[in-house]
Amino acid sequence: MAGTECYRKQNQLSAGKPYNRKQEQLSIVKYYEKMREMGCFSLQDVIDMVGEQSAVKYLVNDYQRKGYIDRIHRNLYTVMDTETEEPVLTRYQIGSRLFSDAYISHRSAFEVWGFAPQAGNEVFVATETRFTDFRYNGVFYRRVLRRAGADTEWISGTMVTSLEQTVVDCIHSFEGIAGLEQIVECIVRLPQMDADRLLASLERYGNGYLYQKCGYVLEQLQDYVKLPESFYRECREHCASTVRYMLKGKDGLIYHRGWGIYAPSIAGQMERTDV
Repeated sequence: MAGTECYRKQNQLSAGKPYNRKQEQLSIVKYYEKMREMGCFSLQDVIDMVGEQSAVKYLVNDYQRKGYIDRIHRNLYTVMDTETEEPVLTRYQIGSRLFSDAYISHRSAFEVWGFAPQAGNEVFVATETRFTDFRYNGVFYRRVLRRAGADTEWISGTMVTSLEQTVVDCIHSFEGIAGLEQIVECIVRLPQMDADRLLASLERYGNGYLYQKCGYVLEQLQDYVKLPESFYRECREHCASTVRYMLKGKDGLIYHRGWGIYAPSIAGQMERTDV
């Protein structure tokens, strides 16, 4: 008996199952197709699928050796294309299926929608499930806080925030001048946004400073976003009463009385942006 065949037999026997080559071949097809339907899955999903916990370890190890599946992180797996030897799902599809409540957000959402000038090496995954940021297949998956009631949609097999929610999320959490430049690069490429959906996204945060930042940034980009005056009026009604600094410790900030905010010149950002 060949060494590989003997190894399979011994593993099945140790799992308390008699070895049956025909049954094994049928199971491979059966379970692989189910896994392809899920795209990403956990060990618990395999247990539910197989129905015998004692056989799961053998099945998973066997599928990994054959290149049918690959381990993403801890007990999470993805299905592989046996011809290309790459995951059958995109990086964004993987991220949005890591957990049942997961969706893609922030700059990664702009990438899903196709309005980012280029793809980064990170995927931002919003979920209530805590996980340690990890790297898989050259991509770094980062956890961000999942916002209750976030405006999301299915795009190309990926659960992702709407354009309006993405704009608000990014303006809320950008870091430094480089982060602002990245946001501007994406916003100027967007189609017409819905002012009501923007306001609904802002309302979910309930943050006066965020109304200031969003109002200021989008008004500076009005030639591109073409939002109604009623949107800016609503933002001003919710602005924080204190003067704020968009970038602390930065020289060259300009005070914008209409928004009560010290901020860099968006026009200056536009001069450095190829649109």
